[in-house]
Amino acid sequence: MRLTKRNHSNPCWWTAFWNVDYFLQRQNRPSETLDVRKQYVFSLNVKANKVLPTIVDKVHVDQDVGLAEITPDMARAFCKKYHPSEYRKIDRYMKQHPETLTLDFENVLTGLENCPAYDALRAVIIKGRIDNRDEIANLSSFIFIQYLRSHAVFTSAIRHLKEVGVERFEFFWLLKNALSDPDFLYGMVVGLATSRWIIYKTNKHMFPLPDTPALIKPNNLMIALSPRMLAEIDLSMRNDEGSWREKDGIPKSKYREFRRRTIANTYKEIVFCDDSVLEEWRQTPEFKTRTKLMANPEANAEALWVTGWLSLIGPKSGCGKRNCFSAAPAE
Repeated sequence: MRLTKRNHSNPCWWTAFWNVDYFLQRQNRPSETLDVRKQYVFSLNVKANKVLPTIVDKVHVDQDVGLAEITPDMARAFCKKYHPSEYRKIDRYMKQHPETLTLDFENVLTGLENCPAYDALRAVIIKGRIDNRDEIANLSSFIFIQYLRSHAVFTSAIRHLKEVGVERFEFFWLLKNALSDPDFLYGMVVGLATSRWIIYKTNKHMFPLPDTPALIKPNNLMIALSPRMLAEIDLSMRNDEGSWREKDGIPKSKYREFRRRTIANTYKEIVFCDDSVLEEWRQTPEFKTRTKLMANPEANAEALWVTGWLSLIGPKSGCGKRNCFSAAPAE
């Protein structure tokens, strides 16, 4: 079996929309099959402090992050923690089969991309609008899932949990179970789905895509659903039905806010179709500050993991500040 050593934090088929030709072809011929990985884009790389031409396959990539080792001792400890009644059986099996195994999480990430949440995103990008509350609910699920699998959150979660005794394979197991639990997902996304959404729509590519695209502030979230569609969600204004409003164009002040928040949420690179726009962003005081700050990236990633989603959802979501995997069943 071939292991996946390169994991894309943002799905390639999503990032490919930041290529103008690909975007227009998908809108005009939605059923046509195109090679998403070979689509050309530009990357504003934080570490290199340069704008570089590249292809989708080479951006928003983490090396080996989806692989987890399972030694016999790890398997025993896991069994004792979650299935103590089966420990003797597992211990005997491990003595007979003392091999170290490798868990590949890529198939779970790929499976997520075929769920209704990502299907709704594809449909909204191609038609350029949101039509109903079901799409809002599915987009809310997409935002939460994409938040969890984004570069900074996923990698910092692995590190944080390792420090408190949770092995990487155990984290993958907990994450898979949590995302399979409707009650858990409801608690995480109901706040988004019942809040006020404003969708800024443009007739040209305007919104670059960072490696960690859910731009979170207390009671507010921004995310570029596509290079021509920016969602801003105000969680301070909620009702049971939720609401959304679409606006043509975006005010300059709001675009500047999006730029500031995108740069502040970038840990590796920002992707766009136009190198001159990225070069303009590179020259901003915010990006210069970010390049200096990323000399110590672990502190920033850790802060995002600890405060990010909890600062957004708050106690109104119904889940409060519990451990974000507390709903995961022991299967």
